[in-house]
Amino acid sequence: MTADMVSADEWLGEITAQARKSQSRVFSVSVPVNHPYTPQEVPEHLLAAAIEGVEGQGWQLDSVSTYGAALPTFVDPPYEPVPRFWALLIFRTTYRAQA
Repeated sequence: MTADMVSADEWLGEITAQARKSQSRVFSVSVPVNHPYTPQEVPEHLLAAAIEGVEGQGWQLDSVSTYGAALPTFVDPPYEPVPRFWALLIFRTTYRAQA
């Protein structure tokens, strides 16, 4: 899901809903991140809000990795490579089961 497809509230709601439904000890989500050449991607404040929303449900941010490349666009000339980057957020549950 990309932030430009739906409103910011719906996007954040979807991420936190996925975390809430997760039954595992690890939860991950890929988030499109801001880049100077692609301002339509998720701004830093939305990325921070997504992290806060998931952490508010008992998850702890474990690691962040970024990945991406300059991908060619085929929508409008001049068909130049456009950088597209994502952040892979990995959370671990803070819940400790009683043995």
